[in-house]
Amino acid sequence: MTTPHRRSRDETRELVVSAALDLVEHEGLGVEPTTITYQKVFQHLERTKGVRITRASVHERLWASQEEFQVEVLLRMSRMATGLDLAGQLAAASLAETGDLTSEARMRELSRVAPDALLQVAAADPRFSSWVGVTLSVANDSEPGDPVRDRLAARTTAEYAESESRAAELIRRLALATGVRPRANLFTDPDLGFRLIARLGLTLAEGATVRLRFDKGELPNVHLKTGIDGELQEWTAFAAGFWALLNTYLEEDPDADASEAEGG
Repeated sequence: MTTPHRRSRDETRELVVSAALDLVEHEGLGVEPTTITYQKVFQHLERTKGVRITRASVHERLWASQEEFQVEVLLRMSRMATGLDLAGQLAAASLAETGDLTSEARMRELSRVAPDALLQVAAADPRFSSWVGVTLSVANDSEPGDPVRDRLAARTTAEYAESESRAAELIRRLALATGVRPRANLFTDPDLGFRLIARLGLTLAEGATVRLRFDKGELPNVHLKTGIDGELQEWTAFAAGFWALLNTYLEEDPDADASEAEGG
């Protein structure tokens, strides 16, 4: 007779957290730090995998409290800093197709194509929407002195700071490759310009992702006279907004090295 496999503490921990993350995907924007309870996760595990876990097997053994468990789950589902590498890949591919366009035209075409592709990826990831819901919940309901909320708020703040730094660096590199810079009449320090664009761009992306949840996966399209000879081109509302953002804060760099810009 074969002895049943006895799960280690690490295996049990991963099994329960994975089930909680799966449950989070179904909660979407409605998730809050107190939504994912032991009982709901155990029921989900038994219903979907036929695995029975008891409170006694995890409480005060794997987590000091249910609140500690909820913090770990919500920290594990963070999606704020992910996707930026993909954004860079999409932008580089789009930039390679802009050929002999001027710096302004390259920036415009980059705005029309790359942001919308990334938005579709983010919108398709239910954990991204859940993370937006978590940040809203923390911002609205945090009470100073609550250790669980304090930990979650600290992690949320760190995620935003990391995302802004990575996004600002990505925009700086794209600006160099495109031959543009933060507008000299607005910024004495170009780095401040890149960080402002990153902050506003991330905010725009979050709002558009939430909006997609209510617009059946699509944002309204607009037709703008942005072609090389003024012909109409189709834009999503998000892409048009992103272009307006870049066009407001960036300008052609008169000192750009043409060979460096083309090489990226």
